Amino acid sequence: MMATVPTRLGHARLSAIAETQAKAAPALGAKKRLAILETMLLKLPRSAKVAAVHKVLSGQGLVAHNMTTLLMSVKRRHKWRLAVLLAEWAELPSCPVEFTTMHYNLLISACTRRAPRRALQLFYRMRERDIARDVVTHNTAMAAALSLDEEKTALAIFEELQASELDPTTISYNTAINACARSGNAEQALDFFRLMEANNVERTTVTYTGLMHACAEGLQLDKAMALFTYMEVAGVERNQVTYSVAINACSRNGQWELGLQLLHEMARKGIPPDVQVFNSAISACEKGKAYEMALRLVAQMRQMGCQPNAVTYGAAIAACAKAAQWTTALALLQQMTDENVKPNTIVYSSAISACGAAGEWEAALGLLEQMRERRVPRNTIVYNAAIQACARGYALEQALSLFNQMEKVGIPKDRVTHNTIIRACEKSGEHKLAVDLRAEASASGAFDDDDDDAM
Repeated sequence: MMATVPTRLGHARLSAIAETQAKAAPALGAKKRLAILETMLLKLPRSAKVAAVHKVLSGQGLVAHNMTTLLMSVKRRHKWRLAVLLAEWAELPSCPVEFTTMHYNLLISACTRRAPRRALQLFYRMRERDIARDVVTHNTAMAAALSLDEEKTALAIFEELQASELDPTTISYNTAINACARSGNAEQALDFFRLMEANNVERTTVTYTGLMHACAEGLQLDKAMALFTYMEVAGVERNQVTYSVAINACSRNGQWELGLQLLHEMARKGIPPDVQVFNSAISACEKGKAYEMALRLVAQMRQMGCQPNAVTYGAAIAACAKAAQWTTALALLQQMTDENVKPNTIVYSSAISACGAAGEWEAALGLLEQMRERRVPRNTIVYNAAIQACARGYALEQALSLFNQMEKVGIPKDRVTHNTIIRACEKSGEHKLAVDLRAEASASGAFDDDDDDAM
């Protein structure tokens, strides 16, 4: 029997309902309709408010999996502003879709790279609204915290994960170990490493590399190298980052030659060194005052198709400074300019130090002026290097000028600054001036007779 329509509705009312439904869900097919909605969302201006999102999405008959599709697009494009608006829309009473844990995970991920603070806010908002958070939620929030250099926040989120009924994954532990590495907390990183073994959680290349980094930052360099050796025993692959961390650990431990041996080991094992590895090896040369080897590595980089960056040149110039090779340092600085690599404050500081080591104060002052012209920030270390260059070149007048200039340009003086200018005065026979400066520095607690950093 054919179903009859209740007469109390009336034909006019039925027509109105049908028209409304037709407007709410146009017959475009699910994929095409979602594509149109996606385009409309992505075209919203940066200044858009939640009302604009509501206007686009309301009355569209969306269900959970439709929302997942839309949010995946937002995440893929890292549209963090749109993600924040969608999170606000989800909290409106008129929102037709109940956002799930997966939806919030996508929103947080959309914010993590470009707006990590917003990502953390969404994470905490889930807690306030009592929305279930899974391992992915915690892992993504930890990554956002590390993007903000908030290691303690990342570790607090990890502790929260441990206290829940959820089981931390390899990614969870790796992120926690990375947080320990950044704060130099080797012991806590080792505890996490042992927990992974106890809980039968896979320990990967990233795990070992992160723990090596934590040990190196915590000055437990022997443990870092022991882990590097054990990776081969455990059958865990070493990658470029692993070698870079190991080479850095060697150079910090005064074993820069061993660090260079690791670079050759990479070649034997068919692991092509990247820029980061080369930079670590060149830094090792700096520690060993092996500037010629540093230059060879820079040349080797180019032969292998690796473009030297500011860190590369900074390390090579620092190696030249240790060997008082000021002309080579200046040549490298010019090479940077020719290759459109912008020198930073650290690079200039090393170059000025190279000039200072040779007593070439005029060249040092030229570099200081060049920094001003190129608007490269000048700091206490840079001025100290320039003052030392003048002192070594018996240019007391210029040294005093720089000393006085620091206060005018708002750059603080430290103990090295005062020690250097006082000893420069003594060296030039200006003993009364040295005594006056010493008294002034001592009154402010800025002078230390045992400080050997100057000169």
